[in-house]
Amino acid sequence: VVDHLRPVDSIGILIFDNSFQWAVPMRRAEDKTLIKRMISGITPDGGTQIAPALAEAYRKVLPSKAMFKHMVLLTDGISEEGDSLDLAREALSHQVTISTVGLGQDVNRSYLEKVAATSGGQSYFLNEPSGLEQILLKDVEEYSGSTTIEKPLTPIVEHKAEVLDGIDMETAPALKGYTRFTAKPSADSILGIDPAKKDPLYVRWQYGLGRAAVFSSDAKSRWAENWVTWPGFDKFWINVTRDLLTHTERSEASAQFNRTDNEIVVSYHLDSGTPEPRTVPPIYVLGPEGFEKPLQVHETAPHVYTGKLRVGEIRGLFRIRPLSESDVFPEVGLYRDLEELADYGSNDSLLSQISTLTGGRFNPSPASIFERDGRSLFKTWQLWPAMLGLAIALTIAELAVRKSGGILASLRKNA
Repeated sequence: VVDHLRPVDSIGILIFDNSFQWAVPMRRAEDKTLIKRMISGITPDGGTQIAPALAEAYRKVLPSKAMFKHMVLLTDGISEEGDSLDLAREALSHQVTISTVGLGQDVNRSYLEKVAATSGGQSYFLNEPSGLEQILLKDVEEYSGSTTIEKPLTPIVEHKAEVLDGIDMETAPALKGYTRFTAKPSADSILGIDPAKKDPLYVRWQYGLGRAAVFSSDAKSRWAENWVTWPGFDKFWINVTRDLLTHTERSEASAQFNRTDNEIVVSYHLDSGTPEPRTVPPIYVLGPEGFEKPLQVHETAPHVYTGKLRVGEIRGLFRIRPLSESDVFPEVGLYRDLEELADYGSNDSLLSQISTLTGGRFNPSPASIFERDGRSLFKTWQLWPAMLGLAIALTIAELAVRKSGGILASLRKNA
């Protein structure tokens, strides 16, 4: 644990039985050899009076101006609670955390859990001392701010991205500190810091349809005191804000495989509002088995750029990406399946025969689909309703004629 402390950290070790004494008085962790020699002189003894020792340790830690103040209580015995819980509550109010470690079976588990929970720390229990080092190291790293590095370090450009356009990073002053973190494998590490540790400083990544970023230092006078007066400070944060905002894609990239010529065909369709690029950046095709070849891209139509590259019989995932990040020529991927899994498309010969036999057309243009081109179209009408109506009308007419004829004959007879 001592080896993982920074020279700016402070450490003190108070041992106790029925009384207490400082085995390592509070001091900076600069001379680690001396501290470890002092620790090696500690010998176990009987008795367990936790409350007075805890109060003494808290009295020494409280005045410290450190950002993180943390105490670890290690015991293998049972002790009366005393005023330990009141002290834990007071420690929490002064941002002093206390973790407790119970070693063996003869410990007051409930008491240790209460002290840790009340002060905002963690409680640990183990039967064998073999796991003690890992527990102490984990706890100290979590609560002592060991992920915070406070020393002057100059940022390093790891990836020249558009977010750095117009910013001369070579003139960027040193930052006075940062918080260590591990970037996701899919994240884009643009700025780094501390060449010895290779820690990321500014990282961004896609999150769904949006974009997220982390800057591990600050933008205030604590760590970025020299940056605030640096000419590139405002430009950097303006670029970062714009980079995270939703924006329209400047172009659309697509990749297809031409089985006839065993070549990859890549097309870039630029948005109508995107100005034509003065030059096409170097673009490479990266594939399986260490495949890496440049792709020659040329303008084939207004706002359309196309490139072709033979890849032979190589199969698998191919990535087509520019040498440096570009919104106009973005990265695109293509997966070439095994031959037996390949999609052979439609049966053009069969479709052509069907259209010929039925009087249709094969593969017409969308605009000509509904054109008649002088062809006659036949339509069937059902005539029976009209014929039935006509028959009914004629029957009624016949009855009317017969009736009127009988009436006329009767009138003549009476006359």
